[in-house]
Amino acid sequence: MTPHDPLQVADDLWKRLLAHQPAVAAALAIQMRALPEDWSQRLLGVARPHAALELPATSGMAMEIQPYEAGDWESCLACAEFRQLCRYHEGFAAGYEALGGPMTEAALVDPTVTVNAVFQRLTDAEEADESGEFTAAVEQLIGGQG
Repeated sequence: MTPHDPLQVADDLWKRLLAHQPAVAAALAIQMRALPEDWSQRLLGVARPHAALELPATSGMAMEIQPYEAGDWESCLACAEFRQLCRYHEGFAAGYEALGGPMTEAALVDPTVTVNAVFQRLTDAEEADESGEFTAAVEQLIGGQG
């Protein structure tokens, strides 16, 4: 992990915020103008304002200065910055695993199962759950104990 120049990161963050969330950038600017001149010393506990630029980041917390890139994680600057998945791509991977898990399990049980068959089974299970049919079948199996 290479240290980043905080002034450059702030500049990058501001440019991206302006480009992607101009209303948030405006609200942040309004809040910053309202702060007293010595806010950094009081809030961050440093004697000189520029000493705050040397404060270490919280460990384990990636900056993710890039807005979440909906495309491939390999081209996502937030993922590349700390060489791990950003929150968007981490969630995408978890969702993909949640979808792929039943398919993998089905293939282990029956190697001839098709993707269409797995999707149909998932759809049938969701419909049965929504109609209460699934709950009734479970109660019947366990003899009303639950």
